Amino acid sequence: MLRRIWALRGLNVEGATHYPKFWHRCLSSPAKTLDEEDHREARTWLTRFDANTIPKTVCEVTFSRSSGPGGQNVNKVNSKATLRIHTKDFMHLVPKILHPDIEASRYYAKNSKSLVIQGDGSRDRTSNIQECYKKLHALIIAAGRSSVRGETSPAQVEKVKNLQRKENDIRLLSKKTHGNKKAARKGFSKKSNY
Repeated sequence: MLRRIWALRGLNVEGATHYPKFWHRCLSSPAKTLDEEDHREARTWLTRFDANTIPKTVCEVTFSRSSGPGGQNVNKVNSKATLRIHTKDFMHLVPKILHPDIEASRYYAKNSKSLVIQGDGSRDRTSNIQECYKKLHALIIAAGRSSVRGETSPAQVEKVKNLQRKENDIRLLSKKTHGNKKAARKGFSKKSNY
């Protein structure tokens, strides 16, 4: 496959025995340009997203014996909840911009390609199920915070443009002053426009 990419890019592939490391990085994470529309869609989806809006049909809940504090109850009763969500069923519900962060989370199991979240904070099954759903909600919200850009207000855009203009004017004035200084050393001076 790398040979085909090299050939498409016009690189000489004859006699190549190894490939640069950066090609492996390029192939493992294809560069996608996300436009503002993708970010806007993800922002609106995240505002509507709630722990109660997670569809229960894509989730598989199992119970097992817990450990830790709780006395003999946790050793005898299956109260620990394990929430398993297969990504092929779940990822089409989530905006694509969140996928890399979700798959990089500590809850993602690469071998089974699923999210595995456990809750054993309580002695009650329903509380542990709710804890799992809260952890899933927190995971998706954290992925949204790290990957979705915030919306820039028009006032902020104008402020940045003004600062860039001022910085450019200062740079040009500095260059003109430096040029005049060098010209004065040679015995003649240029007229400054400033």
